[in-house]
Amino acid sequence: MSSIISIAQKISEYDDAVKLDECLDYIPLAEIFESAAQDQENSARDEGDRVVIALLKWFKSHFKWVNAAPCAHCGNTETVGRGGTSPNEEEKKYGTQVTEIWHCDKCNSDTRFPRYNDLYKLLETKSGRCGEWCHVMTYLLKSLGKDVRYIWNSEDHVWNEVWSDNEKRWIHVDSCEAAFDKPLIYADGWGKKMAYVIAVSNQGCKDVTNRYVRRPDAALPRKLMSEQQLAGLLAQLTTNARAGMDPVELVNQSILDEEEDKELNSFVHAPTATESLQARQSGSAEWTASRGENGA
Repeated sequence: MSSIISIAQKISEYDDAVKLDECLDYIPLAEIFESAAQDQENSARDEGDRVVIALLKWFKSHFKWVNAAPCAHCGNTETVGRGGTSPNEEEKKYGTQVTEIWHCDKCNSDTRFPRYNDLYKLLETKSGRCGEWCHVMTYLLKSLGKDVRYIWNSEDHVWNEVWSDNEKRWIHVDSCEAAFDKPLIYADGWGKKMAYVIAVSNQGCKDVTNRYVRRPDAALPRKLMSEQQLAGLLAQLTTNARAGMDPVELVNQSILDEEEDKELNSFVHAPTATESLQARQSGSAEWTASRGENGA
């Protein structure tokens, strides 16, 4: 669970006012609000939620998913991964912890693909996989004044949840799929099995696995630590996050915790999704198949 601790320690970085202003300038606001206003498919939702949906659609067409890094020498897109290496000094400037190496058989050369973690660099490159997508989307949603969670999954995927003022609940948001309020897309759409789904925000950490895994056959064994240890860890991280809250806000958060606990408990053994859920859109067919996320 070291990943959860790391995310919790850095979650406040998403409130950087300078970066949020940069994101607000980056988003084509007029286009987003016009799209939200004309969204007949989601006309039953309030404007705030429709704006999030419009942002997701724009971002999906704006940001690029990278299956394999194209050859920097000849442009070949069918490169072969050769694992990761330590970033060089230039790559470290942009928060890179791992740089992937992709080999081109056509010109017998290697291309470096740094997994950037710097907002400005990612707004420039407009590319990456779920980590980069979720990282940027967290900033974009925050810049629009949304309460946002960063969602970590033990089976190597990340996404967001956004608080809906209208529906008074946390709503699933996956920028890679332009998916809004489709929490069962993974289990019922992708055929993905999961053990842990943890939400991290300024208000603390929450085990939200029940929102995404509702069938026993979609659940993987939870072996990272005992349930008691997990509950203790999340409680401590939540206490740390709320250390500076005033008493009234603490009471409000406790009420919201209780309401969400009821919601999460109601999902246990709940029926699968009734709506049609798409297969995974991001990633190549070979890659999704290797991860067991191709709906098979």
